[in-house]
Amino acid sequence: MNITELSGCVILDDYGRILLLHRNSGDTTHWELPGGKLERGETAEEAAVRELEEELGVNVRLVGALGSEIFEQDEQEYRYNWFQAVIEAGRLAILEPDEYDDFDYYELEDMPSLSLSTNMLILYPKIFSGEVSLES
Repeated sequence: MNITELSGCVILDDYGRILLLHRNSGDTTHWELPGGKLERGETAEEAAVRELEEELGVNVRLVGALGSEIFEQDEQEYRYNWFQAVIEAGRLAILEPDEYDDFDYYELEDMPSLSLSTNMLILYPKIFSGEVSLES
């Protein structure tokens, strides 16, 4: 099975809450990290930065690699590469309204009540348990 490579960013606000995008496209409705597929010849880091600009109109600086995980969804294997980033320039806005309809910052404690993407269901407990450490 061919693995689809994905990258995304954890962005914290001043209160330590995590930025999530609400995907509402077709039959997919959930909260997820901003990010997406790597393009040909692109590194995981480059994809994470590009996706934030395309989806939310912000330029980010990566401040750390948070790991990666392979998972299967809908009979497809994915490798999701997580990075922590900070917004350097731009103003958050939905730039892909056919895919996303909202964004907001959430406390870790609020995440179990949300409908989360598969990669967030994997990442959330790693952050909550301290296995993945975020810089404030």
